[in-house]
Amino acid sequence: MATTDARMSLGIQPTGWTNDDFQQIGDETPYQLILNEIADAGFEGGSTGHNFPRHVPSLLNALQPRGLRIAATWAGTRFTDGTSQESSFEEFTEQVKFLEDVSAKDVVVAELSGAVNQVRNKDALNDRPIFNGPQWRLLTSQLNQAGRYAQERGLHLSYHPHVGTGVMTVEETIRLLDNTDSNSVGLCLDTAHLCYGGCSQFQLEQLTKQYATRITHVHLKNVRRDVLNVAISEHFSFYEAIRAGIFTVPGDQERVAIDLVPIVTILKENGYNRWIIVEAEQDPSKPDPCRGIVVPPIEYARMARAFLRTHLGY
Repeated sequence: MATTDARMSLGIQPTGWTNDDFQQIGDETPYQLILNEIADAGFEGGSTGHNFPRHVPSLLNALQPRGLRIAATWAGTRFTDGTSQESSFEEFTEQVKFLEDVSAKDVVVAELSGAVNQVRNKDALNDRPIFNGPQWRLLTSQLNQAGRYAQERGLHLSYHPHVGTGVMTVEETIRLLDNTDSNSVGLCLDTAHLCYGGCSQFQLEQLTKQYATRITHVHLKNVRRDVLNVAISEHFSFYEAIRAGIFTVPGDQERVAIDLVPIVTILKENGYNRWIIVEAEQDPSKPDPCRGIVVPPIEYARMARAFLRTHLGY
């Protein structure tokens, strides 16, 4: 067993304040306020939001006085189309270049061919793509190539299983990991997306244990159990689920579906020392579905930071 003394970098995503997939959510919130509250809550950084500066010097000038860093950015690929691999790889390399420029070490990837996560009238679970054998071979071979490209530039590719895409379930996640290069393709462990995609508490813990050495990035968030049940029974789109409040932060104990303490414990026991990112795509204008009141994003951020302090000791 690996050392338990490893220190993780602690971040939080802007998705508690605004949203990249559905940009009208929280779009009135200036990025300067988001950065102020990320720092005030005690985090070290996170990913960029859609309204953050893309001009690297401007972004760094906003981050550095607040003591913040960029952990990663999202890179959507379309390797399984069979028609646009070249352009998809070009988009990936552009993200890698940006990450190099801001001294980040992780690029978080999800395959978006046929994905419905950004389509407001598609059932996130049942209208998503199911990849066939040739598509799986395309995906894994291209991920290996992309992973090597990132590795040569000092970054690591972390694959993100995502609701509404062709890699969503725990079985699909395992298939991807077992058919990609363990040295260049890691796992972005997103606890809530896996849960929404059907992964049980037991399966989530087993996946974390079995593939601990493949985990190179973590999105730590929870699922509100009551909202999940409605989202499944009423065939919600990903947009509808977010607006209904399906996700919440670690530390929220109001009728949640996942016990995140064992997950953090497994990561600690295996010496995980990379970014652990709090993430909960939420609409800040909507009342918390369990409390019935609007909770400001900074309060969720503080709740999550308190959880991490309790279970990590810092």
